[in-house]
Amino acid sequence: SLVLIPMSLRQNESLGKQMAEVYQRKSFALAGTALASVCFLLACMAPNDALDENISALQPVLRTNFWLTIHVLCIVSSYAAGALALGLGNVALFHYTFGRYRTVGNASQANVTIAESDAEATPAPVTRIRPPEACASLASYAYKAIQVAVLLLAAGTILGGLWADVSWGRFWGWDPKEVWALISLLVYLAILHGRYAGWFSNFGLIFGTVLGATMIVMSWYGVNFVLPKLSTSGEVGLHSYGTGAGGLEYVAGFVIANWLFLAAGTIRYTFTTRDSS
Repeated sequence: SLVLIPMSLRQNESLGKQMAEVYQRKSFALAGTALASVCFLLACMAPNDALDENISALQPVLRTNFWLTIHVLCIVSSYAAGALALGLGNVALFHYTFGRYRTVGNASQANVTIAESDAEATPAPVTRIRPPEACASLASYAYKAIQVAVLLLAAGTILGGLWADVSWGRFWGWDPKEVWALISLLVYLAILHGRYAGWFSNFGLIFGTVLGATMIVMSWYGVNFVLPKLSTSGEVGLHSYGTGAGGLEYVAGFVIANWLFLAAGTIRYTFTTRDSS
């Protein structure tokens, strides 16, 4: 920020022009503040057994400031980028669900003709129903946020493997934490590749923001708070030092509510656009 912000300001004519571009992207602020509020509420409402108020000594494997700083910073920053993509995706879902769809005509693509008598064929205009205009820009913003999430998540996963090699003598051991970090990365990579290759539309990308964020929730919360309850020993791999309990109903409620909202947007988008000719 100390380097790039002054460089960006120097390349633009004035601060007013720069701020005008910022105001056009107010959806970032809306998504960020909404998600921050949800996180604060979850932390405030979490039971005592979810957040331990006692300060205790770090586990021996964590007593290295170098690896702890760069690995955790990359991973948490990738989670933040994925959460931002989720927020932008939900703003887009609001438009998909409650917004006004547009009717676009295109006579150049017409193939319907009037063939009565020997008169010259007359093309009929083709009408297509398109989502609200804001959805395209929001999908573009979410795409960029996912790109940042993939970069940081890949870096954090590789750095975690290097740290594991230093601490445990192996780079990769299919530990549940490692597996779900890899799943999160592969899901986001599939979303980026699918959108770039044209396998799905902007709505598919928005769908992917919810799917990717769900994988992050499982990697961050599920592995440490849910899987230990399913294990007879109460431990899940070498990352068992980060296990905890509590708050499942809040996290599950948030995830389920988000998927229901996604389902509502999917139904509205599918039934509104499928009849366009």
